[in-house]
Amino acid sequence: MATMASPGLRPVSVAIAACLVAGYAAMFIVWDIVAPFERSYAEGPVSVVLGIRVFGLSAQLMHALQLMVALSMAFRLWKMQRLGWQLVLFSVGYMVASFTIWVLVYRESGLIGGFGLFYTVILVMLLVLTYPHRKKFV
Repeated sequence: MATMASPGLRPVSVAIAACLVAGYAAMFIVWDIVAPFERSYAEGPVSVVLGIRVFGLSAQLMHALQLMVALSMAFRLWKMQRLGWQLVLFSVGYMVASFTIWVLVYRESGLIGGFGLFYTVILVMLLVLTYPHRKKFV
């Protein structure tokens, strides 16, 4: 029986993290790209870049970049590549900084509460699933 430290063996929690990231990319980021007018809080494409809202083509380009980063993270986590772990750390740092700036700039308690809880759950799950195996990424 192989142990979790064997090279080439992906821990179950990392596989779950990779699948969750890919699912998030498919469900939320792709939805923002193909259905930008479906949200009640926006009248077209909108995204948040370091806590500041961007609209129109800039928002769609940001969604494309977010999709590429998320899919790259999922693929590299699945392959147990070091860049996968680095993208996890980058994404966690970026999301914390972006959300903090958004809270300070916009002060929208209705949206902030829901998104804050959602992103907190995502970040905690991502770290809980990958952090114990951080030294196995090569």
